Amino acid sequence: MQKIKSHIFRGKKYKIIIGEIDNDVLELEPRCKGLCDAPNTRGKSITLSSKLSGIDLIKVAIDEGIHACCWDLDNTTVDEMSESISKFLYRLGVRDI
Repeated sequence: MQKIKSHIFRGKKYKIIIGEIDNDVLELEPRCKGLCDAPNTRGKSITLSSKLSGIDLIKVAIDEGIHACCWDLDNTTVDEMSESISKFLYRLGVRDI
């Protein structure tokens, strides 16, 4: 996976972290593979698990990007959107990011 340091979502700069998800988060949500800070958070970041690859990486990256762009959307809606978009991109041939 190509590592980038930051990305701007709707005018807000997010630090991009590829690494491990914090254990405190995993205790609350064991299946968590990505995190996005609220857009008003100082020093905000998006964290993607370094264990992700292929379509799972694409889905989680899209999911966290949607959160960064549309923070007020509920998780169910974001999950449905990221699932649909990742499958669409995968069918188009996107395999590695």
